[in-house]
Amino acid sequence: MKSILIFIVVLCSFTLKAQNTMYFMEGMPQTIQYNPAFHPDLKFYIGLPALSGIKVNAYNTGFSYNEFKDFSDNVGRKEYNPDEFVNSIGGENRFFGDGKLNLFSMGFAMKNESFFSVCFDMNDFTTVKANSDFVYLLADYDKLQADDFPLVADNIDFMTNNYLSLSVTYSRKINENLRVGISPHLNLNMAGAKARNMTYSVELEESGNVEREYDTSISGDIILGLPVQINPDAVDGNIFDPDEGLLEEGWGNDVGISELLKNKSLSFDIGATYCLQKWTFSASLLNIGASSWKTNAYKLSGSNDEINIQESDKIKIGIPAKIYLGVSRQFVSKWNYGLVFRNTFYEGRNDASASLSLNGELGKFLMTSLSYSTGYKYDNIGLGLRLKILPGTDLYFVTDNVIQTFKFKNAHRMSLAFGLNIAVAS
Repeated sequence: MKSILIFIVVLCSFTLKAQNTMYFMEGMPQTIQYNPAFHPDLKFYIGLPALSGIKVNAYNTGFSYNEFKDFSDNVGRKEYNPDEFVNSIGGENRFFGDGKLNLFSMGFAMKNESFFSVCFDMNDFTTVKANSDFVYLLADYDKLQADDFPLVADNIDFMTNNYLSLSVTYSRKINENLRVGISPHLNLNMAGAKARNMTYSVELEESGNVEREYDTSISGDIILGLPVQINPDAVDGNIFDPDEGLLEEGWGNDVGISELLKNKSLSFDIGATYCLQKWTFSASLLNIGASSWKTNAYKLSGSNDEINIQESDKIKIGIPAKIYLGVSRQFVSKWNYGLVFRNTFYEGRNDASASLSLNGELGKFLMTSLSYSTGYKYDNIGLGLRLKILPGTDLYFVTDNVIQTFKFKNAHRMSLAFGLNIAVAS
């Protein structure tokens, strides 16, 4: 459990989706994912598996990797005050992370200035919230003083969801000013979990041994959706034994299309753009819906002493909804400046930011975007590059946080999107 906490909260805090900078990079098919009403200036495009799109975004509110490392290296030293680090986090630490891997996509322009596309991708998101004292649980216990125990972290909330999504997107020009778009998604739900108000504690056992021994415990309630049934050897009646393992050995061999289709759900995106002279106003609402499991759905409760397990008829785990509001103005041919506001909603919490960007083309082979974002820090300089390396191919790299990309160990937030498109311009 400790290693899982460290991975999620520390290592993921500087993992790499360019949320805002790509929004106004016209001509890139990936912009459809931000607003289904957008119309790429393309006859058609093809996105190859993995090559055409990898997007990841992560934000850890309380600390960076280097800040935690300094705490971990010095905790337990008499001249070091760990409470200064804990107090700097605030009352709680929150982690948000989501990612998308394109498996295949294609789209083409239609008559009446319509655009149609199909996309198949893998999605994942994770959120973790815990009181700031939880960082002691990530430290080396042998460095702590005996009177620092017991270590207790209360009110831990955790949610994760992994699913495949097949979507179709259609946008249509209604009149000279208005364009609308819609994108329904068929989601094949793979694995998800949600826990609220969990408690994790570590006790220092009293013993005559030279080496310390620790007793860890976790308690709370969790709902769990799996791609296959839980390990039957780990269940005795309604009691779950975690020592037997959550899933059977070789469980991946049993996962096929028929298993994935058992836990399917629907979601959709909607969007619109409105042009008025040189101004373009846009708005979109994404991820309207939730993931659900009707098979391999479980509810677990209790603590290390006894974990009760029940199979459920149906569980739901939300997909973070996103809203984008944008406005741009073309001031010369092939150049515009724009402002976009984004908010992502994670079941009672949200992650908001706004970006101002300058976007245009440098010659025939390079499209660029330079942005500045607010919302959590003040050094968020974003950069987007789209390079036509060969006829019909576009190589792109976009980030909202170019400084943090090169100084990732000091970053609280990082975002990145990159890939290669096969595309033919209109």
